[in-house]
Order: sequence, then C-alpha cells, then structure tokens
Amino acid sequence: MSDGHLRQPLILLLLAGSCYAVVKNPINQALYDGSVLHMSGAVSNSDAFIQQMTIAPNAKVTINITDVSSSTSFIIAQVHVYQYNVTLSYDEDFPHIISNRTVYGSNIGLYVKPNSTVTQLYLKNRNNRELQGIAVAIFYDHKAPVPGGCNMEFDHAIAPYTKVQLQDTIVTVDSQPASVPFSEHPNCDKNPVEHEMYQMYLSERDFSPESYFQGIISMLTVSDIMDNGYQVSYRKLTSPMRRIYSRYTGIGSVYATVATYGNKSAAYVPTFSYACSPAQDPDSCEVLTDSFPKFVCALCFFVGLIGLLSGHLVYAIDQFVGFLFVGTMIGHMITGSIGYGSLIGFGAAAVFCRIPYSSSVNVGWFFACLIFFLSPETISILHSNWVFLLSFIVTVILISIVVALTGPIICALITGIIYSSFMIVLPLDYWFGSSLKYILINPTRRATDAQFCDAIILQPTQGKDIFLICLWVILALIRLTNCSRLITSYVPL
Repeated sequence: MSDGHLRQPLILLLLAGSCYAVVKNPINQALYDGSVLHMSGAVSNSDAFIQQMTIAPNAKVTINITDVSSSTSFIIAQVHVYQYNVTLSYDEDFPHIISNRTVYGSNIGLYVKPNSTVTQLYLKNRNNRELQGIAVAIFYDHKAPVPGGCNMEFDHAIAPYTKVQLQDTIVTVDSQPASVPFSEHPNCDKNPVEHEMYQMYLSERDFSPESYFQGIISMLTVSDIMDNGYQVSYRKLTSPMRRIYSRYTGIGSVYATVATYGNKSAAYVPTFSYACSPAQDPDSCEVLTDSFPKFVCALCFFVGLIGLLSGHLVYAIDQFVGFLFVGTMIGHMITGSIGYGSLIGFGAAAVFCRIPYSSSVNVGWFFACLIFFLSPETISILHSNWVFLLSFIVTVILISIVVALTGPIICALITGIIYSSFMIVLPLDYWFGSSLKYILINPTRRATDAQFCDAIILQPTQGKDIFLICLWVILALIRLTNCSRLITSYVPL
C-alpha cells in the first residue's frame, strides 16, 4: 500500500480543521434573483478567492471580479454546487444551457481575461430549490500555462474545466490540453506543456455538504493539489488527457489536473463524483439494491458463521464453503446475475467438495484476487488483458500447488480459515460501505468489461476498511484456534 493511500484519511482530518475556517467562518452570502456577488482580486497570483453562497431557486446572479492586479494575465473563475447543476456564462441573457459561451454542471469554470475595472460573469440556478455552493477565482500571471488553452473537443475555445462520465464499472475523467502562456504565441501542434492528474478520496459514504466542499477546497490550487492528492499515471493506449478509474460506488472522489510549463504551473477546475447521486437518487449509492442479492449477502454471513464455529464437520463444511464462494463468483462472471451465479456456486460445491486437494484451487483463486487488488497501478504490463489473464491463472496454479502439498485436511482447513472469516466480514463491508468487497469485484470487472483493463484501481483504504481487516484477522485466528484442536484427531467423513 502506497503512502498516498495511507495519507488520505489523515489529510481529511487536517482539512476538517483548516477548511472549516474557509467554508464556515466567512459570511454565507445569500444570492437571490438579481443579486451581485463580488469577488476580489486582492490575493496573490495562484492563490484562490473563495466565497461560500446559497443560491435561491431560479435565481440569476451577476458575478463581479474586481481589484485585479496588473500582474494578472488571466483568471479561472469557478462555481462548485452540491449535487445539482447550474449555468455559468459570459453573457447576461443565457442564450443556451450549453454553448461556447456557457458551461453547465456542478463543478464548472471559465477562462476570464480581466478588464481594467470590473470583469463580469453570470450565474443561473435553473432548479426549483435553493442550492449550496462556493464561488472561486484563481489568478495567474503571464508566465503560467493556460488550462484548456489547446482545446480541440469541448465547447469552448479555452476549456479549463474537466468532464466526468460514469459507466457501470468505471469513471472516465477528461481534460483538454493546456497551452503555453499566450504571451509566447502558443503552438498546440507541438505542445511542451506537461500535464499531471491527481485524485483524492473523501470518507466512505460521507455525503455531507461540509465534506464535499472541504474536498473541493483542498484541491483548488496547484500547491493544494500536490499536497493532498495522489498523482495517477496514464495508460499509454489512452489519451494523456484521460484517466479511467475503477468505480467505487458511494465514495466521494475529487479529480484535479495540473499543467506545468517551465517552473510555472496552473490548476484546472477540479471535478467530483460519488459514482452515484445521493441527493437525487439515494438508491444509486447502494451496491446491493435488489432483495435477492441482499438475501444472498445475509446468507453468506450465516454460512461463514457456521464455518467459523463448525466442529466435527469441519472438513466437509470447509470444502463446501470454498467452492460455494468461488463458484458463485465465476457464475456471476458468466451469467451477469447473482441469482444464477449462486446456483452455479451450489452446484460446484456439491460436485467438488468431496474431491481431495480440490479446495487448494479456492485458496489460489482468493490470493490471486487479493494480489490483483493490491498490485500497484503503475505496473503497465498488467494492463494487457492477455498478460493479466495468464498471470492470474499462473498465480492460481502456483498457490494451489503449494497449498495442496500440505495435505487434504490442512488444505481444506486453510480454505475454511480464509473463506469462513471473509464471508462474515463481507456482509459487514456492504453494511458499512467500505471497500474490501472490491477484492472480488475488481477481478470480476476485469473479466467482464473490456475497458476495465485501463482503469486505475487505487484502493480507498480508510478507517472502516482497517477495522474490518482487523476483524477479519481476529476471526481467522479464532478459526485457526478451533482447527488446531481438531487436526490431530479428525477423521474425514
């Protein structure tokens, strides 16, 4: 596990104090139809002016950026709104929601060339509800690269914002290339600007507006992004301006891009995703939404508990539990249904549970999934589907052989120690909203989704996960203690 993964929970604790002063202490400006929001440029270059606000339903607001220093070459003006979309425009009449003069979304921004006195933008809330938000202005001098200055795909000539697209298993984040400072006559065909992308997780299943705005504020400026975010690499087969992430439903994630030219850097507008919509569609944040998968999850808990506490039937139960679990996983990969997958799992358990040494394959499968889950995303060779498949199969075989050498009884007991303890932890993982379930989900995604080979699978390991890992170890030790008294006297049924 990298230092970046361990830092993220600590970063959130620090931000809770530092960002509280930014978000809560300033007066929350209430904006109504016709209101004017004043944003001062009396800050240092590359620093952010931040104003907390609430926007009345269907309100149109004028944003005035004043007191801009003569050393400021351009401004990245941003609006971040919790869970709903608004429109930011150069024009007062808002001709269209989406055009080359407006930008629409919940994490939006525009490139602004400052005027001599007052620079104006216009904000529109088209929702029939009051919205919470922050308005941000970041000021850059003439040496800074221009985020989105070499745009070729988005609606605006200069597009400093980032787009997020959600799919079943992945989150796609796209930015447009930056240009060198406009004072140097940018040439986008041979662009020397370097781009780096960063990610930061919020606390698991924390859908509070406070946490959301703290996350955004912590990733606004270049220095904040580098301090708080985890830099992610790109896949050589994809665009350098695109990152594909594994989708972790219900875990907030901030995505940021930094453009660097020489010794000067500029930050794009950060964007955000829960991989669901907690305000508009709370059910979308549940991994298990149907009754039958929830029943299977509860059944998993009780089967694991029986395996954990089993006595004289330890051999048969350990064999059965392992094949039930792995068979259900493989069945789900084949059919796409947890119901049919469970039937395949029961069938596999009934057929193979009496075959000596066969449970070693279950151990090999589990550890292959665990190794894939923990492997650094920078190992580019694993991005090839054939290399991954071959590596996965070889890992399963090698571990299976090693475990099989311990003998049929010990082999079955190792299986029981792993699966009975994990089958108790797994339903708790779904209940708490942590991420240990993805030890098994991510390999399934890799087998069923062609795009997942390019996904960045950074693990959002946080307090809940650490607690469940500790519980998992304790349950495994309990199972091992029970088994140690049975090994010498046990005779298989």
